[in-house]
Amino acid sequence: MRIVAIALGVILLFMVAESFSKAALIGKTMTVSLLLEYLMLKVPFMVTDFLPVIVLFGASIYMTEISHHHELVALRAAGVSLRFILTPLLVLACCVGFFTFALGEWVEPVTNVRLDTMEKTLVQGKKPVRADGEQWFRDEGRFFRIQPLQGKYFKLMVLKTDQQGQWQGRTDASKAYYENGVWYLEKVYVSQPDEKLGIRVQSMPKLTLQSNIGPKTVAAPRARDMQWLTLYRFTQALSDAGLDAKQYQYQLHKRIAGPLACLIMVMLAYSLCGNMGSRISANSKGLLAALTLGLLFYIFNTSMNVMSNGGYLPAAYAAWWSDLMFLGVAGYLLLLREGY
Repeated sequence: MRIVAIALGVILLFMVAESFSKAALIGKTMTVSLLLEYLMLKVPFMVTDFLPVIVLFGASIYMTEISHHHELVALRAAGVSLRFILTPLLVLACCVGFFTFALGEWVEPVTNVRLDTMEKTLVQGKKPVRADGEQWFRDEGRFFRIQPLQGKYFKLMVLKTDQQGQWQGRTDASKAYYENGVWYLEKVYVSQPDEKLGIRVQSMPKLTLQSNIGPKTVAAPRARDMQWLTLYRFTQALSDAGLDAKQYQYQLHKRIAGPLACLIMVMLAYSLCGNMGSRISANSKGLLAALTLGLLFYIFNTSMNVMSNGGYLPAAYAAWWSDLMFLGVAGYLLLLREGY
């Protein structure tokens, strides 16, 4: 109940702040209905980032209340173990963590596409960019399939047929780009029919193909717009092509690290607010510490994302650093509170 109430309060504050910042666009590029749609589409994105902090606040308030009314003292005096006390909260944290993962897996990839279009066209005033992820085109008996990777690079597959449509060869390139009527391919595999072997496959480091048709305007998919398995495969494709995959690797790890942070926040809430008395000063200090550490957790997460994309930290380390650091803090405070 407390987690839901805090989440609704955070969403309401977010909507009010966004409404004021975008109010100047009403009557120009936005209508009231479009503004409401924009705000609703942004809620999953915001909730996914804030849910671990919301869990910390909700669990801290709950622990403060049972401490203030001596319920925690009664439980410990009756011989109830710490594990038994924390189990319901940890189960709830698991449910919230799964909900966080589900938002990022099935909701955000849908809402972010529309949100990105509105952000670029209505807020920034740019022209929409195609980001359909895959294109086919034909050029003199050859069929080209291109998938955007990063910048000017694509993953390319070329099928060559004769006039009757029979297959004559296939070319696969992990990395390719188009310039002045020529496709430049790297890490190439060429497959051709062979009477003895059936199919003969030849590996080449580089290859060029003349073509009058190049790629249309496409954009590489954003990391938060893909499901986890699709994101994993795309990250592998970037790595195989020798391209920078830091932002995708970071998001790949963060999809798991984010939900697990909810469990850590429950332990931290008990460590800070599980007092054995009803003193208002002790309870206030615990809540203030929880509020401070929650904001620090969000700041650290944002900083790690920036440092990972900038190449200052490995993506996996940056994604898990906040979880590991706050797990250490929670474990230390828990041991200290239990008298170890």
